[in-house]
Amino acid sequence: MKYIIPIIFIVFTANTHAGIFFKIANDNSTYSTFIVKGQENMEIQTHLMIKRMKDNYFNISNVDTNFYQITINRGTVLFNNKIIVYELIPTFNDRFKHVVWVTEDNVIVRKEVYDLKGKLMFSYGYVDELPHIKQGHKSRKRTVDNNICSEIGEFIGFKVIGCRYLDEDTKHVVYSDGLNKFSIFIDEGAEEKINKKKVVLGNYVYRKSIGHNVYTAVGLIPFDTMDRVIKYINSKEEVNETND
Repeated sequence: MKYIIPIIFIVFTANTHAGIFFKIANDNSTYSTFIVKGQENMEIQTHLMIKRMKDNYFNISNVDTNFYQITINRGTVLFNNKIIVYELIPTFNDRFKHVVWVTEDNVIVRKEVYDLKGKLMFSYGYVDELPHIKQGHKSRKRTVDNNICSEIGEFIGFKVIGCRYLDEDTKHVVYSDGLNKFSIFIDEGAEEKINKKKVVLGNYVYRKSIGHNVYTAVGLIPFDTMDRVIKYINSKEEVNETND
């Protein structure tokens, strides 16, 4: 089945008059760069991409310092606001680097995400002013099937934040470590034999078949980590099948 690329999962609620630039890796070699100012006459695909990609807030306390080396720089001023710049470099080569510019109220002014080779996956930021951000806004509530979640579990600091069946043969599992996120789609009983890697719209995408299942990983982790988590989930499923 085909999947919507789950880039980032925060609802876009900023003042639509504040201009925002985006630069997104289309694939391994090309980028799209554009500025959004207002949502009128915006193509639905662009609107959905922005809605999934853009975070309003960043709280450093949500980041596990076991997995990131964090550098904090103060003193920058943008739009008459004092800015804190966080550079979060992965301790191990198993997730991506982030550079996040925030106000003292944790409102994100700019964000950049880089893979392990230093390739920019995507960036965005305000270009002329800070918008009014609705206080207390939360990310969308995810559907959690406790039976699926209990079968899979945490993986090297990534916690399961969503899990459900998309249809009777396809599971969708979402992982996050508080910074990097990725999804695993599991097509059960698929006959297709496949092993593909590519970059699509700011995400790594990796498809692999094991036995009668096809696994598709999409998100902000390296291909090696995707392969490891796929093997981990497959081993969990094999144990569950044996127990059944």
